Amino acid sequence: MLPTAFRGYQKHAKVANAMPKMAHDPSPSDPRSFFPRFFRGTILLAALVFLTTCGYRFTGSDGPPRGIEKLYIQLIENRTTEPGIDVVFTNALKNEFILKYQGILSDREQAKAILSGAIVGIRTKTVSRRGALTSLERQLLMTVDLTLKSTDSDGLWFAKGVSSSDTYSVISGDKEANEQNKREALQKLAEKIAGISFNRLSDDF
Repeated sequence: MLPTAFRGYQKHAKVANAMPKMAHDPSPSDPRSFFPRFFRGTILLAALVFLTTCGYRFTGSDGPPRGIEKLYIQLIENRTTEPGIDVVFTNALKNEFILKYQGILSDREQAKAILSGAIVGIRTKTVSRRGALTSLERQLLMTVDLTLKSTDSDGLWFAKGVSSSDTYSVISGDKEANEQNKREALQKLAEKIAGISFNRLSDDF
């Protein structure tokens, strides 16, 4: 028979051996801990580069150009023979800012900057015809100059020769329909150039 003390030691050893072994947690100096941390860092860096190159911006970095909180858009001057295009284009510009920066537009007295400019040209040319004299489709090309000025300093931004084009169908012998088609094309063209102008202004700042 084993001594009582030895039997107690033997029982304790069995209990100790039956306990589950804990997984080894490598220390920071252990080479096995380096690779998971290395790959996690590499993946994070790659994700940041991808988001940057794809044009994503972090929340809070997107805001009005130069931090302008209040902007007045002056009626754009019409230097063409197309009546009413100044109002159409000015409204298109305002809509661009309203959609992107709600509450930024104000009257001249409260504004921190003023956006002004002129429609310097509208050209029309036939792009499709039947025979020598009958037009089937015409193209409109509009060109605009814009200036952004701070109310307490010199000009902040200039854009000369912002242009785009649009086409409309021509119906032989139907002057009213042709005028309607032209008005719709001018509206789309004004919206297109307003979008181009807004994007250029945002990109430049």
